[in-house]
Amino acid sequence: MRARAFGEASAEAKGVIVGLGNPIMSDDAVGIRVARLIHENAPDDLDLAFIEAAVGGFELVEMLAGYDRAIVVDAIQTEEGRVGDYYLLDLAESMGAGLPAMTHHVGLFEGLELARRLKMNVPQYLRVYAIEVADPYSFGAEMTGPVTAAAPYIASAILATEYGVDAPCAPAVVNSSGDAR
Repeated sequence: MRARAFGEASAEAKGVIVGLGNPIMSDDAVGIRVARLIHENAPDDLDLAFIEAAVGGFELVEMLAGYDRAIVVDAIQTEEGRVGDYYLLDLAESMGAGLPAMTHHVGLFEGLELARRLKMNVPQYLRVYAIEVADPYSFGAEMTGPVTAAAPYIASAILATEYGVDAPCAPAVVNSSGDAR
């Protein structure tokens, strides 16, 4: 089975790569960029759909419904994090937490728990790769240099870790001031 066009969901695909972010909000675009790099470098025989989205919570859970396996790539900004590092969260198991009293502020964790309780067909294998970023709030189509430089290495790591594929993704060119081109 051939990898599908980016953004093309398919009922036949068993797995999905979801790149989350906003492509005009600087580093917030890193999830989309990494997912595109995976798409460009994945072997044709991987049974994957590729989705780009700027949603969260239950909307994201609905996108994942029907797939056996899901990889979500998104930006994160923590106080102690080092820009360009990534964190791997395995969400296959129930988080065991209670549900929020209101559904207007449902995150991915709560949305998954709700979907499982409602017996929705959510992926049994679900991992989130959260990439530490410097600037997810500024308007602009360019990511910061360190995040741009890290994206291909993270895409390669995901291909190797999740699919056993050794596919070095082409690194971005970063000039002397740290800006990516």
